[in-house]
Amino acid sequence: MRLLDSVARCHTPLVLPSGKTHAQVPLAGPSRYAAQIASCPLRFVLGDDLTQASADLAFADGARLVGCLDLLRMPAPHLWIEWNDEVHRRVIHETRSAAAFDSAATGRNVGIMLRASADGLTAVGRTFWADAAAVEHAAGDERAEVTLSPLETHFDLRGEFADSKGAHDVLSGGFLDATHGGNAATASLLDHVRFRFEESWAAYYREAADDADFKRRLIADSIVSIAWDAPLVLAFLLLLSAKDATRLMPVSRAVINRKRQANGRAPLLDHVEVNASLDAVSGESAGDGSERQSPRLHHVRGHLVRRENRVFWRVPHLRGSGTRGTVRSRTVCLAFTRRAEQEARV
Repeated sequence: MRLLDSVARCHTPLVLPSGKTHAQVPLAGPSRYAAQIASCPLRFVLGDDLTQASADLAFADGARLVGCLDLLRMPAPHLWIEWNDEVHRRVIHETRSAAAFDSAATGRNVGIMLRASADGLTAVGRTFWADAAAVEHAAGDERAEVTLSPLETHFDLRGEFADSKGAHDVLSGGFLDATHGGNAATASLLDHVRFRFEESWAAYYREAADDADFKRRLIADSIVSIAWDAPLVLAFLLLLSAKDATRLMPVSRAVINRKRQANGRAPLLDHVEVNASLDAVSGESAGDGSERQSPRLHHVRGHLVRRENRVFWRVPHLRGSGTRGTVRSRTVCLAFTRRAEQEARV
């Protein structure tokens, strides 16, 4: 069961008791966005290979991503992106962006619904997730407990955030930011992101957070739960726009939905599964118009290339002339540089 299907099935409004009056307070929960997910015209589900490549690009080779941010645009006014959070969090740990692996990420699916401006330079995202227990439960009766972050994620690909310079309290509409103390590139990525409590949640916490320590914990826990998702989203958008970097496979649920509807079951949502083009290998001529002799036949690893205002993925390929011999002993693995000892601070 995809997370997008689980969100679309959320119909029960979220109501919590007030901490002081014990009155029932309606809050923005997954059910508020169920219809929007169902009507979303562009829904992406990332393969594990692309999730890992995006996370590596964001946290291990962020300078390359930062150098291409001026080319990024949100691909649609309304879109959904979903991934396996275990793969994402494992890369964060292996690049030492986090001191420990988040074991709770095992089996957890995360998705973000983005509403973008007409020019594609700004967007507001709402982040959803379902943990392993919820996914296992959904396998039985198709109902999963979905969590919606109380924070909105605001993207500004220009890095301006002109409206976030006020002195509003964070529980009264003010913006929060996150940074990375050990990686300048990741910190630069986070300069393009701000966070803000959704209005109903801000009002709820204003009443409950009369203790300064509780307020600090609330803010820290809320940001840490979603802050690392923003660099992953930016990296995915770059790979999505890069020529030959991804493989898109539209998944239509029309056939299975006819059977489901005949049995009185809710339809599944169409989406696009996206994988990384990391395993395709092509041949390439050594001829480049120069007078130098062609090299021996050898393997060239896949890599991201920018040419002025274009970005493309150079797939792994064979280069050179077989008549001059073959380099057989070379083993090449696609990897991103991983920096030593990095710490994230909020």
